[in-house]
Amino acid sequence: MDFKLAAELTREIKKVKGVISVMYPGAAASKTLTGTDLLVIYSVKSEHSFQRVNDIVAGKIQVKHITLDELGNNPEFNAALSGEGVLLHGKAVNITAEEMQLKSRVILTYDTTKMNQNDRNKLNRALYGGISTYRKKGERIVKEYPGIISKINAQKLGKGVLMVDRFNASLIIQILNTFKAQWKEIPVWTY
Repeated sequence: MDFKLAAELTREIKKVKGVISVMYPGAAASKTLTGTDLLVIYSVKSEHSFQRVNDIVAGKIQVKHITLDELGNNPEFNAALSGEGVLLHGKAVNITAEEMQLKSRVILTYDTTKMNQNDRNKLNRALYGGISTYRKKGERIVKEYPGIISKINAQKLGKGVLMVDRFNASLIIQILNTFKAQWKEIPVWTY
């Protein structure tokens, strides 16, 4: 889609009654906006306004029509609009965390390549737990013990990547510091 064409069409679209904002979604738009070239946000649902905008674009681009209510009720719209889209007309729409029931979380990435193997094993056992087997009076005993990740319901996203609630992040950071692992944190909001 041609950004210049979108800007030209926006000059006419913004004159349609009820149009609050016109947005050009970014490349990282979610599946909700796949194949959408322009997002038109209305104050209220009006088939007449939708038809006027469709007449203006005349099939040159794909338009997605949404209202403020639909925007507030659909987290995928908000995720698609955040960060990468370009606002062509109107004011940016603010969606608060309370309306979407977002959770403050932290993505922790850590690197153990500079650690010796013994410390790396201890760190993994502290994070993920382990299994201990021994014999007592000729009987084989298997004892499982949980790591901090299962205790605080953190999620492993990949090798050396964890996502944890913000208030529990300090527990994992403390363990990473104890074993002198290199780490970074990225604050995120999830639903």
